[in-house]
Amino acid sequence: MGQNAKLSFLSYVHADEMEIGKDVQIRSFVFIRVKKLSIGDNSIISFGTQIKGEKSFSTKGNNFIGAHCLINCEEDVTLGFYSGLGPRCNVYSHGSFLPVIKGYPARFETVALEDYVWVGMAVTILPGTYIESNCIINPGVVLKSRIKANTLIEFAPTAFRSMDLNRLRNFSKKKSNFDYHKEIITNFAAHFNMSCEYSDADKMFLVSGKYTFKCFPESDLIELLHNGNKKIRYDFSSFSADDSKLRIHKRFLFYIRRRYGVILSINY
Repeated sequence: MGQNAKLSFLSYVHADEMEIGKDVQIRSFVFIRVKKLSIGDNSIISFGTQIKGEKSFSTKGNNFIGAHCLINCEEDVTLGFYSGLGPRCNVYSHGSFLPVIKGYPARFETVALEDYVWVGMAVTILPGTYIESNCIINPGVVLKSRIKANTLIEFAPTAFRSMDLNRLRNFSKKKSNFDYHKEIITNFAAHFNMSCEYSDADKMFLVSGKYTFKCFPESDLIELLHNGNKKIRYDFSSFSADDSKLRIHKRFLFYIRRRYGVILSINY
């Protein structure tokens, strides 16, 4: 913590790596939990703001985060020098809830604001947004692309459009069940830094040298084999899973919900 930095009563800050500059003010009822946290000098994080996720949140200094902002850091979120967010802004580095295996989209991308960017109140910033220097974003705008430097953006009520969601789902769901199963298991192992060996003959994945995931694409089912012949079933067709206290089971449920929007009901 830098000189004269202040963490107010009833706030919580946790990170594996943390650097807080001088004269930083973290006001009451703030909740921060990220992998890596870096807050530059002379920055203010206002009342009721939540900053959480598995990656990093960083600011370069002279930053302001208004009251009751929600900042999701499933991927890195960065604010440049003298950049800020007005009250009730939402910053998302992930867009995922509905099950990807059923054709719904998911997006995980970093969010970055360069130097001298002001984002007005109640703006929503979606994954992949990059705002170049010297920009002002007026209240109520939704952003999801790269904003060029020296730009003023404001809400235009005539800009609404509709889209056929079924067409979007059909376009998105190009992968087979097995392709999804393979992607989920290999990405899961990589996310938690576990080894993963695949056997094409029996469609099995040996994870961390002792857990075997077996795919049944015809029934949209994955089995986790452990301790000999014990099985844990993940049924994507009925959105259900067996109960278990195994750590890898709990991690797998967490991962597929967070990254693929797959929420499985537990069969107790």
